[in-house]
Amino acid sequence: MSFIRNISLIAALLVCGTKVSAQHTPIFPIANRVLTPFIINPAIAGSKDFMAIDLAATVQGDYFSQLLSGNTRIAHKGPRYFGAPVGKSFSNLGVGGSLFNDHYGSSRSIGVSAAASYHIPLSNKNISFVSGGIAVKGIYNFMDSIPDPGLPGRESLIPNIDAGIYLYSKNLYAGVSATNLLGSMIDSIDMATYKIPVTRQYFFLAGYKIVLSRSLNIVLEPSIIINLDDSLNFNDRGTYKPMLKLYMDAFCVGSYLHDYDNLTLFFQYKFPKVYIGTLVDFPRDVPFFKRDLTIEIAAGFNFGSVNQTAGSRYQW
Repeated sequence: MSFIRNISLIAALLVCGTKVSAQHTPIFPIANRVLTPFIINPAIAGSKDFMAIDLAATVQGDYFSQLLSGNTRIAHKGPRYFGAPVGKSFSNLGVGGSLFNDHYGSSRSIGVSAAASYHIPLSNKNISFVSGGIAVKGIYNFMDSIPDPGLPGRESLIPNIDAGIYLYSKNLYAGVSATNLLGSMIDSIDMATYKIPVTRQYFFLAGYKIVLSRSLNIVLEPSIIINLDDSLNFNDRGTYKPMLKLYMDAFCVGSYLHDYDNLTLFFQYKFPKVYIGTLVDFPRDVPFFKRDLTIEIAAGFNFGSVNQTAGSRYQW
């Protein structure tokens, strides 16, 4: 498939050792929540009518990380008239995949995932859908030796499963999902000693697009991500992570409050089939010159039915 060939070519861009924190992999890069939410909910894979490939990496800060991902809706050639095909006919099946690399302190993780989703239209107009998805993944984690107790390094190969449900329409979207359903699959004693960075997580994602100016293509999109672990602690304010995006034709700017000790700002510019972006995490508890900023860069490629018409150029 052309999707697999494109993934293989872009995978060469992954450079092991760029800067990510190793909490319930792959939470980082931070930009994956902003740009590629299907990483936390496989039901989102294929929810756009084009194939998207995204690469995000941290280039400065305290962490190392890279994430390469792609997703698409499976399509068939449309009917032919006078020997020429007319558009494409999309199936109900979506697919996606990702490669990620995390390095934080003594922990290093490399992982791969493959996702599949099924999309059911809620009306004959095919503008609103409900989908279900599942992803299988494998994570290879290596912990260096721990000097104080003199413990040796530890290597682990951890298989896991993600699952989710997603509802989306022209303006509204919402979904629930669970990642790392099998947990760490590591002995509890080893978990306490080595802190293997894989835990079960639960997510609720919802957002709404508000058209401020149709003629100027200005859209405001408030959203929220609710992130829980097995403790189901709804009282922790860190559970609630609001996000705000402002689309202005080819520009998108916004903020994502993933950590109440940091201020996170991001920016994107979209060409007809390519976008570039950056995300900066500013510490709020200390002066920025006393701690490195976390800076991420991102790039994306849209293939398939995206064309050069004015109406689709600014499709996000």
